Amino acid sequence: MSESGPPEAAISDDALPRAGERAVLGGRLHPSVIALWSVRGGSVLVALWLVGSLERLVGVALLGVIVGSSLLRWRRFTWRIDAEGLVIEQGLFERTRRVIPIERIQAVQTVRKVSHRAFGVVGLRIEAIGGRETEGQLDALTPRVARQAQHALLRRPQPGSDVSTAAAGAGEVRPGFHEQLVADAPPGTVLARCTPRMLLLAGLTGGRVGVAAAAIGLAQQVFGERLTDAVLSAPERLGLATALALAVAGVLAAFALSVVATAVAYWDFTVRRDGLLLRLQRGLLDERRDTVPVARVQSVTVEQNILRRPLGLASVKMVVAGRAGDDGDLTSTLLPIGHRADALRLVGDIFDTTALDGAQLASMPRAARARRVARAVAVTAVITAVVAATAGLQWVPFGLASAAVTVPIAVASYRALGWAVRDDLVVARSGWLVRRISVTPVAATQSARLSSSPFQRRRDLATLRVEIARARGARDPRLLDIAAADGARLQHRLADAVSD
Repeated sequence: MSESGPPEAAISDDALPRAGERAVLGGRLHPSVIALWSVRGGSVLVALWLVGSLERLVGVALLGVIVGSSLLRWRRFTWRIDAEGLVIEQGLFERTRRVIPIERIQAVQTVRKVSHRAFGVVGLRIEAIGGRETEGQLDALTPRVARQAQHALLRRPQPGSDVSTAAAGAGEVRPGFHEQLVADAPPGTVLARCTPRMLLLAGLTGGRVGVAAAAIGLAQQVFGERLTDAVLSAPERLGLATALALAVAGVLAAFALSVVATAVAYWDFTVRRDGLLLRLQRGLLDERRDTVPVARVQSVTVEQNILRRPLGLASVKMVVAGRAGDDGDLTSTLLPIGHRADALRLVGDIFDTTALDGAQLASMPRAARARRVARAVAVTAVITAVVAATAGLQWVPFGLASAAVTVPIAVASYRALGWAVRDDLVVARSGWLVRRISVTPVAATQSARLSSSPFQRRRDLATLRVEIARARGARDPRLLDIAAADGARLQHRLADAVSD
């Protein structure tokens, strides 16, 4: 579809479908999706052919099957938004029909990979409450139609309106609708942005070591035992010094790859607030744009690892209710790296509060420190006993010396604990290795669970778990070793909020 035409305008309520009416937009995906699906399926065949594990004629035949099935899949794939919600129908032999009600939609992500850019299209990923995976995936839409779809999917009915859903886009716009095209999303207010220098710091102090591990795993799968034999025989063939030099170079290369991967994944990372929506942009090769309703953000966590804390740097992650997807770490990131004060200010901007600026958190009771020190002493005793049993009594002093490590860690773990309630936000802090400050709206609480182990009861302590509609892999905020009386009072307060 051509990008030229009359000026775009927002979709009005009258333009949205009511019960019994047809969808404003609907149809197939952009035809370029046939090539996208074919490339995705044929890449494995190409890799097998390059390493000599697949005959050329067999590979060509299989590639033809992949292209043909992609064509049939495109012909059988349709989607629309009507009074039921987002409706996706697909299937070559067995037809499936998935309906996602508008009110269940949590976030809509726009994806522009290199392959998308080659055809001038974008993809949409629709996340919904309770989904264990991306519930709606539209792999190829024109940019204009994608903007219409995003606007419609995230629109909420106004109070008193009988409009239960919004319209969305598909492969083509129905004639006569060009007057009602959605305008480009307004830029909104920039809340945070990462410069290349900050992304370099993110890679140096955090690192995406999983990228290097994935590269090693891929090489192992492709070359198999040949790679293992080459590594094991390197000292004998090349000499010990040369083998060690190559190993060091490999480690440095893997570290550099992780730094580069961080910059590529989060390039031009920008967070904007547009009214009740958060708009996130990131990515150099694969450009991704997330639009998340602020009301769907269940909790936000400011994280500082042991390297970033002395530098005053932090990252911010968010939990969106029921969010799934295959790149959870990326989609949960609200700020890859920034100064700690800026990170806290960003959290305050999300929740419309200034109470976090310089807020002092209440410490946990001293009994919590005594509990941790007692555990450290117990660990030291076990280490000493093991050393004495395996190495002899003369090594007992070295076992006892482990207390120089375990006890300071226990004290640091206690000092990291803290909590507060500010402007109907529950703030919890914990972690000595990775310091985490979680901020959770009282209104987001699904339930509050107060538990106390036998060791906690001896010291009148408890742990309060603030249970939220969290995404897969996310954790509920916890107030560790809070005074039992304080935990009970806060639990009642949260319970009252749930009942309201």
